[in-house]
Amino acid sequence: MKQSSGWAVIEAVDDDGKPVVLVGPLIHLEERDRARVLGTWVDDSRYGPQVKVSEAHPLPPSDAESVKALLRRVKHVGPKRADRLLEMYGASGAIDALDRDPQAAFAAAGLRRGRADQAAESWNSMRAIRRLHMLLAPHGLAYLATRIHNEYGPSAHTIVSGQPYELTKVFGVGFHLADRIARGSGVPRSSPDRAAAGVLHLLTEAERAGSTCMPSDALLAGLRDLLGPDCGAPMTEAFIYELVADGALERESDWVYRKQTAELEAELARRVAEMLIGEPSQKLRYPDPAAVMQTGLEPNRAQLEAVHNAFTKRLSLITGGPGTGKTMSIRAIAGCAVAQGAKVVLVAPTGRAAIRMGEASGVRARTVHSALAWIPGEGPEHDEQDPLPCDLLIVDESSMANLELMVTLLRAVGPSTSVVLVGDADQLAPVGAGKPFAELVASGRVPTVTLTHIFRQAAGSMIVQGAHAIRRGAAPHFTPSSEMRRDLFMIERLNPFQAREEIVSLVVERLPRHYGLDPVKDIQVFAPVYRGELGIDALNEALREALNPGGETVMGGRLRIGDKLMMTGRNLHEMGLMNGTVLRLVDEITSSDGGDGEAALVLMGDEATFRLPPEETDRLRLAYACSVHRGQGIELPVAVIVAHPAAGAFFLRREMLYTALTRAKVATVVVGTQETVARAARTADTGRRHGRLAERLARGTDG
Repeated sequence: MKQSSGWAVIEAVDDDGKPVVLVGPLIHLEERDRARVLGTWVDDSRYGPQVKVSEAHPLPPSDAESVKALLRRVKHVGPKRADRLLEMYGASGAIDALDRDPQAAFAAAGLRRGRADQAAESWNSMRAIRRLHMLLAPHGLAYLATRIHNEYGPSAHTIVSGQPYELTKVFGVGFHLADRIARGSGVPRSSPDRAAAGVLHLLTEAERAGSTCMPSDALLAGLRDLLGPDCGAPMTEAFIYELVADGALERESDWVYRKQTAELEAELARRVAEMLIGEPSQKLRYPDPAAVMQTGLEPNRAQLEAVHNAFTKRLSLITGGPGTGKTMSIRAIAGCAVAQGAKVVLVAPTGRAAIRMGEASGVRARTVHSALAWIPGEGPEHDEQDPLPCDLLIVDESSMANLELMVTLLRAVGPSTSVVLVGDADQLAPVGAGKPFAELVASGRVPTVTLTHIFRQAAGSMIVQGAHAIRRGAAPHFTPSSEMRRDLFMIERLNPFQAREEIVSLVVERLPRHYGLDPVKDIQVFAPVYRGELGIDALNEALREALNPGGETVMGGRLRIGDKLMMTGRNLHEMGLMNGTVLRLVDEITSSDGGDGEAALVLMGDEATFRLPPEETDRLRLAYACSVHRGQGIELPVAVIVAHPAAGAFFLRREMLYTALTRAKVATVVVGTQETVARAARTADTGRRHGRLAERLARGTDG
């Protein structure tokens, strides 16, 4: 069984004719192929003895049947012409003859000129992909051969062998993998291409951590560490300026950007500056207090100020922690605007946030991507030329929007539309470059209201009180007082194996039974790290075995029908699938199933069903457990948080704990030790995130 993720389960025979099951990166192997396989024997509890393959090197076919099977894959070459080629050249000479002059060989086998040319083109394409397999297989990257061939065409194998750092431009091939290929191809460590790829790698990694740029001295120091002391490559300011001159980078003073990111940050600052001096929509009039109260809000002074800003400013911000009235403020602003006859659009980055926003406000809310009407292969329908048709745009969970998403959204804001951005500036930075909402709040340039009063109903929640304690650097209380609603629990388990068993028991049996919940849809486990007994990987395997043991296997056994999955890596804007989207795998469509003939995985999200093409499925990860960064957009009834010394306690910091704690609406259960929780609460995230949005904005508004 072959799959486009690169992984496959293959039934084979060894040199002695004995059957053997191979599992691993084997997609490049075809039926009847010969291969030299490196791997480890394992005894799978479900499937028995098999070889877990690390490398599979294709070998040229030697017997007549294998050569014939290869020839039949060529366009216009059927069984008769394959037999004719074998008669003419023999099993050992047919491939050599085709490599020397494929047009002549196919013409000699009886193909007319036009078809012989097409057959030769088909053969050359097969040969190019096969050569790519041979180059990539030793590095476990054979599954990328088709993607790389589609990117570079017939010259792909020369790119891989001669310019391997070009592969960093192909999704899925990072610097370290390209560097391994380069070493195997004999590219010197002192190659300027290696240094250039290293610079882009460091800037890309900085963007993944939330920065938009790096100081040049820190960039050069990181480059020296990355390339090694004996690389002999240029690591000077002059080298950075060369890359700027080539158009790969942009430099402003001591700050270095990827060019695309610099352009996005500058554009966002310009758009915000224009909105700050613009007039609000003429259809919006500041409502009197009675109109505000008719929406169900009994506002405090801060909320009244937020309403005032929304109706008198083109751009305003509302920030605050849980229970401080952000949702009720949205309801009041939207309700008053609708009562005035204004058209209001409510959006949020995720499906669940949009659903919650709509329920609370009484106005339909959509995801950002749905509102922008993203067209596959073309981009959003709404932009500068065709802005969103509304007088007021309210964006909830704005702290989740990275630089790219915020710019794309503001491009679709017309000159007569007012915008209110609502979020929690204390949450983790969004996935991707920039943290625009927090930077706009911190800049002091945009009219901002910070909500701090915890309303009575929320004040009775231990989750809300615990979250605000963590914001102050204090540990949450797990013992409820008589007036508190017990929705925050601590289960102490020092032994990591017992802690994992406790988590599985909670998710699979006890929490669903107690709250009447679906264990897959309504409960999420958050952990700080991937490895170890309490890491995300081990938890996912244990939870899947308990929740989906009999799911039909797909993707070479890597996934099962019914699995809870998450999209990772770059955003698929045209599909509305973002990094961190939680999905349920409901079906697999193969090219033999009929219909439009396109293979795909069928995935169900909160708002829609998606058909994900095979070339994108390698970015699906199990999501019974996930990191807080990847899951910051999740909102659901129950969260289980791993806070244990054996689960990367050093990586669990205040912002991460705060964000995880506030993902749940019904209950949050922490499994681990109270000391780990207390340490995380008092340890702020000291990682530097560099961005210059506020500086650009100050420059623009100061003239």
